Amino acid sequence: MALVPVVLRRRLLARANFVGGPLVNLLAFAVQPVGYLKRMSIVRGVNGSSSAWKIVAVVVYSGSTFKRIFGKTPEKISTEKVRANSFVNVINAKPMTKKQQRAAGITKADLKAQASADVAAAWAHKAAQKPKRKVVRRAEKTARMAAADRRVADKKAAKRAS
Repeated sequence: MALVPVVLRRRLLARANFVGGPLVNLLAFAVQPVGYLKRMSIVRGVNGSSSAWKIVAVVVYSGSTFKRIFGKTPEKISTEKVRANSFVNVINAKPMTKKQQRAAGITKADLKAQASADVAAAWAHKAAQKPKRKVVRRAEKTARMAAADRRVADKKAAKRAS
């Protein structure tokens, strides 16, 4: 695929949509098979009258749709304010299943406490490097927030244990 220039790929795929000669279709399929199937299923199946291409359209487009609807989505753990109009969003890109969380003994409160402790540590490091009054105050504030989040996580863990 790297051997075929981008301009040639586009021309082949455009001709495959409208002209549809057998050689052009074969070349377009060889260059980008999934793109060719998606394009032709829309042109000839959904917009056209071919029921075979309609089935191909359902097969090609249903996989990504099912994954988007029923798959795991990123889980937002917390949002920390860094300064005016600036935030840090802590997101778990690949969340564990409930079974895995129970086995590991991890809760969302624990994750949030860990994230705020990391932010507090970063601010403390910055305050140690640049001991300005504003930076030191922000480091103290994030440390208090991290301690509060840790207390909440510990309280939930104690409640769960009893």
